[in-house]
Amino acid sequence: MKNNFFYAIDVGNSDTVVALIKNYKILKINRYQTDFLKKNNFFNNLRLIKKILISQKNIKCIISSVVPQLNFYLKKKCFSILKKKPIFVSYKNISKVIKINLKNKKEVGADRIVNTIAVKQIYKYPAIVIDFGTATTFDVINNKGDYEGGLIAPGINLSLQNLFKKTSKLPLVKLKKNSNIIGKNTKNAIQNGLYWGYVGLVTHIINKVQKKFKKKLYCISTGGLSKMIYKDIKLINTSNQNLTIYGLIEVYKINYCE
Repeated sequence: MKNNFFYAIDVGNSDTVVALIKNYKILKINRYQTDFLKKNNFFNNLRLIKKILISQKNIKCIISSVVPQLNFYLKKKCFSILKKKPIFVSYKNISKVIKINLKNKKEVGADRIVNTIAVKQIYKYPAIVIDFGTATTFDVINNKGDYEGGLIAPGINLSLQNLFKKTSKLPLVKLKKNSNIIGKNTKNAIQNGLYWGYVGLVTHIINKVQKKFKKKLYCISTGGLSKMIYKDIKLINTSNQNLTIYGLIEVYKINYCE
């Protein structure tokens, strides 16, 4: 097989994931805080890039972005280093992969589209994708493999920050699972309330969505806090931290491979 290199970039509100793909498999992957994206040389291995450019002349890049103000910067950076304008995922270039059952298809974030494509192509459906990011999102794939819609709730860290900002005495804490459900101090009380509160929220929503389907939903989680919390949500089948990147690989494979 001829080596086929390209970049897949997932730009989220909190974190940005940059992956170098070789023959549709992740060769290198790095995570950055989106707020500091411009301060980092996110195409980290320039020597490797130069070697690839000798054989490929340019390197394509596919991007899922929910931060529009960074898109111009990404276009400029990709063109200057990779010698190629990047491809941004939208509902227009995913029509070969998945049907979106919404009147206004532009409302669906690129990350949510790509996540559902990854689940449809790699796992099975009907399914629900739970993304524990800045927001906690739920995206549903129906029995036919179409995108049916979803739900959006405040993210766990966003809730922690707002609790701190909107109260006079409550401290800002990091999410943690404690052995005792009853907090014996303010810090643990907040941690327990958020942790088990979100376990309950996610479990209840999955059960409510499940009632719409005759077949059992396949549930997969992703996002920064997924690895910590998903094991306590018995309805979630598996967790995949790189789900969006795998979805970008699928979109690229179907639309842009030569």
